Amino acid sequence: MVSPPSPFVFWKAAFLVEVLPLRAASLSQLLTGVTLAPELSIFHHLHQRFFYEPARLPEYPNDFAAWADRELGDAVVAERLANLNLFRSIDLAVVRRELSVILAQHLQEHGDARRVAAGSAFRFCQPRLVVFPSGQQARTPAEFLEVLRRVDSDTIGYHLFAPKITPGPVANDFAVWFAQWGYHDLARQLDAFDPYLNSLEDNRAYLLELIELGLHQPRPGEIHD
Repeated sequence: MVSPPSPFVFWKAAFLVEVLPLRAASLSQLLTGVTLAPELSIFHHLHQRFFYEPARLPEYPNDFAAWADRELGDAVVAERLANLNLFRSIDLAVVRRELSVILAQHLQEHGDARRVAAGSAFRFCQPRLVVFPSGQQARTPAEFLEVLRRVDSDTIGYHLFAPKITPGPVANDFAVWFAQWGYHDLARQLDAFDPYLNSLEDNRAYLLELIELGLHQPRPGEIHD
């Protein structure tokens, strides 16, 4: 008899933010900063809004797009930056290249005439990521659903977004665990789910619905009357 998988441990992450000496007062300087900033800084500026506003998806879901619109008044490049496909980009090295391409193309097409005062410059930050158990774990898929209903939204965010820090294609933690239980169709759906299209709370609701439906489907080898 095959033993069940180990319990799923729900993790939390604390982001202790350090302000870096990199600044940008124009799009060309933003491009330079994106090129030079540590990968965790890129991660921070692309994801922090999901954690700070878990119940809503802002118009501009990343700091680069929000700054371009708010400070530079350039809605065109802000829209391009906001539409960056983070789900398709397998890791932060790819994300950095795509950001650079967006900025370089816009500069080539529109130039770099807009600049902001020093007080409005984009300030690159880097999180010091501290990961620790949330105190919640699930031994069975049914327990997983119950825990998912009550954990903090930042715990959900950690498990959905943290794989982006790992180089190369990595399935999200939820998909890996349900595959170990034999729910392969559900695991594929979880791995194909794009968490960047919704707020963390909307993602929670969608995950609950998806998993509830998936658990009613038979696993390979199961016999039902």
